[in-house]
Amino acid sequence: MKLLQIHLLRSLFAIALLLLLLDCCEGFVKSIRARTIRPNLSCQDAASTTSISPSWSGTTTRRRTRSISNTGGLSMMNNNNQAEIQGSDRIVSCIPYLLPLMDGDRYGRFLFTLLPPLGMADTLLLGPFKFIYFSIPFAQFLAFIGLSFLSRNPEIPRPIRFNMQQALVLDILLIFPSLLGRLPFAMPRVLVESGSNFIFYALVACVGYALVSNLSGKLPNQIPVVSEASELQIGPF
Repeated sequence: MKLLQIHLLRSLFAIALLLLLLDCCEGFVKSIRARTIRPNLSCQDAASTTSISPSWSGTTTRRRTRSISNTGGLSMMNNNNQAEIQGSDRIVSCIPYLLPLMDGDRYGRFLFTLLPPLGMADTLLLGPFKFIYFSIPFAQFLAFIGLSFLSRNPEIPRPIRFNMQQALVLDILLIFPSLLGRLPFAMPRVLVESGSNFIFYALVACVGYALVSNLSGKLPNQIPVVSEASELQIGPF
């Protein structure tokens, strides 16, 4: 009973760290957006104020044209952010997330020991995929290269390419915690368990949000930092 309480406290500590990190990442992304938008607005204002026309009607026409083009750009961004996923694309968009799930499944080993039903559910859901994934030589490398290549194919619908790239970004982020396990000294067990639980909670939260959004037809582009990086990789089209 005492051991269970210790594990629960560590899990709560990991959840608190996750919420704190998400809040920090969201603030970081907002600050980057503000810094990138302000120079663009200042440049547009400078261009509009320095443009001189011999007639008032020409100046008014230019300003109206510029405002219409800016409105069109904003509407295009809003359409990309609120893109709906249609038909079978909802299922296809969920498939790439098997890669980070199988690579990050090891971080849930402490939770699986504490809660055997959770470990059993993980085995039933991911067991067949992990058997195929780990039985093929270089499967991780091939899957990573394949998704990276397909995410840049303009013939594939953009929501599918976005989810491919977002799954790749999540998989890349899982590399950094694994580097801590190669340190020349042993880390405290409390820190190892709390860190592993934290990473697993973050992974499940991101993948769960993406799956629910895809199945409901909405683009899962609200993950702090990860979604921003995915958008930059595939571009606006």
